Amino acid sequence: MEIGMWMFFLTVVIEVCGSLHFFDIFLGREKIEGLSAYRFLAYFIMLFTANAIGYWIGMWKVSLVLFGYALLGRIIYKAGWVQDAFFSVLNYCMIFLTDYVSYCVKNMWEMQRTAWKIQDWFWVLSSKIFWIGILFIFRRIWKGGFDYRELTDGEWLKLSLMPLFTLSAILVMYYQFGGNWAGMHSACLFISVGLVAINFLVIWLLREILEKGKKMREGIESARKKESQLTHYRDMQVVYERQGRKMHDYKNQIRTMQVLLKEGDTQAAAELAERLTESISVEMSAVNTNHPVVNAVLNQKFHAAKEQGVSMIFRVGDMSGMRLDGEEIVILLSNLLDNAIHECVKMVKAGRKAVINIKVVQEGGKLIFSVRNPVAEKVQVTEGTGLSNVKAVVDKYKGDFAVSCDEEKFQVVVML
Repeated sequence: MEIGMWMFFLTVVIEVCGSLHFFDIFLGREKIEGLSAYRFLAYFIMLFTANAIGYWIGMWKVSLVLFGYALLGRIIYKAGWVQDAFFSVLNYCMIFLTDYVSYCVKNMWEMQRTAWKIQDWFWVLSSKIFWIGILFIFRRIWKGGFDYRELTDGEWLKLSLMPLFTLSAILVMYYQFGGNWAGMHSACLFISVGLVAINFLVIWLLREILEKGKKMREGIESARKKESQLTHYRDMQVVYERQGRKMHDYKNQIRTMQVLLKEGDTQAAAELAERLTESISVEMSAVNTNHPVVNAVLNQKFHAAKEQGVSMIFRVGDMSGMRLDGEEIVILLSNLLDNAIHECVKMVKAGRKAVINIKVVQEGGKLIFSVRNPVAEKVQVTEGTGLSNVKAVVDKYKGDFAVSCDEEKFQVVVML
């Protein structure tokens, strides 16, 4: 009795350690915040209680353990309910399978009626060692770093069918053939080992799905970066082309002033020079933030809007110390301003005045981008507005992103 009690405690301890290792592999230990010192105790109490009560309530032990795993996974690992339930069932399936394989081998051994009697504790420990070995293989298969949000609840449900079937099959075999092994021990052992292999394939399949999703996201991100670079180059090209046209006009006006001076009409030449100076000042210095990329984007969008009858009012600060790179600046400002200009052009075509208010400042250690523009009607915010690219940059710097819209105005605020 004393040995049995010690084996009971040892079995629970091994299951706790193995389960923690299993959940660390798939749910990520980095998500644990301040609970690492208590998680062993929490899982030990849960498993000890479930195993102790299981002696009297039989099948209900399975439900208790699964519920305990799911609840603790939700609390400690901050996992979603769906993936938490999936990995809880998978973990318990592998424990149950290894126990059942050991149980099958034990019965086959005893049916041989050999003189060498093996104690029950040996079979218990062998099943736990088998299970720990499986966990190490899981560790080698699973590379980690996957985003489970890529899978829908329906996909998780489909993946869960195999572990659930495994658990059901083992329970049926145990209670159906547990006391009647004549001619069935080899078949049950074969089925249980096969189910172990199939659950390995489920993990392999899940990894392949998540890896493909990760590569697809990386491809989309790469394409987005290339597109933003092309947008930046196109914006710069527009600026250079406009400057070329203006330079041609300035040369013509300078020649005109030379003719006026030769003819002695100094007053007309002075008036033309003054208008030319004002034109150059407006063209070259619509906005200055002490950052070349910010200046280029804001000035290009300013002149593009002006050509379509849209006005812009700027409130800018010193952006010389901005930590964003040029590509990210183009993504943020170009998307926000392109959306605003697009809506304001509708206002102009309807004969209404359109003014875009732009704020680009650094306040309280925060970088603030704000764009507010009127709308002809309430805008339905969708991914097609380009805001998804803006949000990707915001998420990278763990900033704040807010969008508000009503029947009169549309506003986007980004804080980094």
